[in-house]
Amino acid sequence: MTPDDARRPGSVTLAVILLILGTFVAAVAASSDPGVQNLTAGLVLACFWFGIRAGRGRRTARTTVTCLTAVTLVFATPFALADPLYGGTTLLLAVALAVPGVVLLYTPRAEAYVRARMDLLHAGRALSDD
Repeated sequence: MTPDDARRPGSVTLAVILLILGTFVAAVAASSDPGVQNLTAGLVLACFWFGIRAGRGRRTARTTVTCLTAVTLVFATPFALADPLYGGTTLLLAVALAVPGVVLLYTPRAEAYVRARMDLLHAGRALSDD
């Protein structure tokens, strides 16, 4: 582990931004039905929360935000496709934003960052136990 591994790479920051934007756009596509607006808002907030934590190098948050993004996109699909004019385009934009964000979270540089952050976290806990 090098000191550079513990610095957050720009790709991780970009990944978090893309994930949050992608899930927000998917929620907008699904919000044409008033009955699901609260659920989509909850999914977006959860993606925002876990996305920020994933950007800080948390492995479980990275896995959770990946799953929540997939759930949001799958959930939004039938509602987005119900709008024949803009629904499919909006959903396609959401996928075009969110999928590269997920991929960027799992690049080798991002993996090294998460591993370095976990090592620092465990080292800090070991020092506090002494």
